[in-house]
Amino acid sequence: MPGWGTGSFENEDAQSFLGRLNSLVLDDLRQMLTHAGDKDYLEAPESGAAVAAAEVVAALVAAANDEASSPATPPQIVDWIRKNDAGIPPDLVEAARHAVEKVRTNSELKDLWLEAEGLNEWSAALRDLKERLSC
Repeated sequence: MPGWGTGSFENEDAQSFLGRLNSLVLDDLRQMLTHAGDKDYLEAPESGAAVAAAEVVAALVAAANDEASSPATPPQIVDWIRKNDAGIPPDLVEAARHAVEKVRTNSELKDLWLEAEGLNEWSAALRDLKERLSC
């Protein structure tokens, strides 16, 4: 997987998501994450965008707990949170956790990382994200 990394934003689909984040509202994130979590198998583009959306939710959780955003949090997410002044609905957190688990266990991204022999590192990054999604 040339040009890709195991981080949440180290792929084209996550970068595309960041590019359109300013046009999204909380309900868009909920719909995206719920849809991803409900699918049997996620293709790579949808997986990358779902992980990026879950990172927005993780940043909301950090903000709600008066924690600083991770230094790796893209400025687009910090700006979106500031502009939207969104609370953190528990159902959104659960949808994000479920979507991340679906990506980690049953997605094209998982299959690609398995082929590229980077599955352990990638899976660890997603487990870390899921942990940050704990309220």
